[in-house]
Amino acid sequence: MIDVVHVHEVRLVGEADWVTVAEICRLCRLELTAVIELADLGLVSLRGGSPEEWQLPAAALPRLTLAGRLIRDLGVNVSGAVLAVELLEAQRELESRVRRLERLVGQ
Repeated sequence: MIDVVHVHEVRLVGEADWVTVAEICRLCRLELTAVIELADLGLVSLRGGSPEEWQLPAAALPRLTLAGRLIRDLGVNVSGAVLAVELLEAQRELESRVRRLERLVGQ
């Protein structure tokens, strides 16, 4: 019997770290063209001179992961994914504010 062992490389990144666009595409399961469109629409900021040098902030990973799921799993176009991500983030922020206000009123 042959045992197969899979080894996965894990690298922790902080919010201040920058990730290459190739890693973003792999992690978020997005095509490069989609990442470029998402950046053009303001969802994330790219830095670097050419596509091979582009980097994105690691803090953008959750936004890009969500956008990728919307595009891939639900067939949402890139513009719709940007709108949905921004609306979901606004909803979370408002819910957080309501909870803080409820705690203040409840005291």
